[in-house]
Amino acid sequence: MSNWFGIKIAGPSNGSTEGPTFQELWRYRYQKSIHLLERYRSASAKYRHLKQIKKKIGNRPLIAIILSEQMGDIIACEPIAREVRQRHPDGYIIWVVREPFAELVKYNPNLDEYLVEKCPGERVQLLQSGIYDKVYNMHISHRKCKYCPEDPINPTADAIGLTFDNYYHRGDLLYIFSQAAGLPAMTAEPKMYILESVRQKIAGLQLPAGPIVIHCQSSHILRDWPADNWNKLVRWLIATYPYPIIEVGLAPTVTEPNPQFRSLCGQLSLLETAEVIRQARLFIGIDSGPAHMANATGVDAILLLGKLFDFVDYLPYSGRYKRGEGVTILNDFGHPCAELPYAWVQDAVQQRLGQPKLV
Repeated sequence: MSNWFGIKIAGPSNGSTEGPTFQELWRYRYQKSIHLLERYRSASAKYRHLKQIKKKIGNRPLIAIILSEQMGDIIACEPIAREVRQRHPDGYIIWVVREPFAELVKYNPNLDEYLVEKCPGERVQLLQSGIYDKVYNMHISHRKCKYCPEDPINPTADAIGLTFDNYYHRGDLLYIFSQAAGLPAMTAEPKMYILESVRQKIAGLQLPAGPIVIHCQSSHILRDWPADNWNKLVRWLIATYPYPIIEVGLAPTVTEPNPQFRSLCGQLSLLETAEVIRQARLFIGIDSGPAHMANATGVDAILLLGKLFDFVDYLPYSGRYKRGEGVTILNDFGHPCAELPYAWVQDAVQQRLGQPKLV
């Protein structure tokens, strides 16, 4: 049987202990109601704000670039903002983004503004309002909000057969999403726009010059390499090379107490993380947002990839890394990143940094 908001629950006479409890169902019902109320308020406020912008800009077109989430996706698709600005030099261009990633577009000189998206349902509501004069939507269809009834559709992506099951078979993220937005397939270099105030803040940390920067954990466990391997690698780096080692990311993986190693995990904003990576002599990491930062800031890198769902031979990066410049990409095809041999990473480091010196 099902309750009124569509969650299946076990009948009282079947003795089943599986499925959500009565308390969980009512908690979901409450959270859904609150979310929908806040969403409609948020969408109405944003619609009024956009109407005021249209009144202010007169005949200039109001243009939306929509790619609201995933750090790496947004960094990889930065060239879209430049392309849209070139196509619409007089346009008032807004990038629609989720709050955690707003910093990545906030200071882009090709944009007039950014708009914080509450959820995909709100996005659908604003698109259906017709408030935008032109839309470049990079999202693939059917990534829904868990509370909203709307199913986000991107007809342009649908027309070229782009789905979550095949997108990485088509090419790198910029190449894919530029086509989903209705633009020609793009292969440009991504850029990071790092404020001088951010650079000064990182300078104030007095980090040692020319570090090896590592990033060990992604938003998805299938992309990760074992913590034991990272700790082993850091111990070997300390014993072999004189360079300082800095870990970045949300949560630390390495537990090495040596003063040559420093963890900045959980201490930096997105742009501050990008600035630390920009100063690195070498970045070592898994497929993640910081890896895209390394690509966008021109840093040499060793990247650890592996099978991701049904994607075996895939490459998320455009620009330098796509051309194989300044990067070593390790992938034991058909195996997840967790099974990537430790020796491969150590050998790649030696090729990038030179043979170790005896100490």
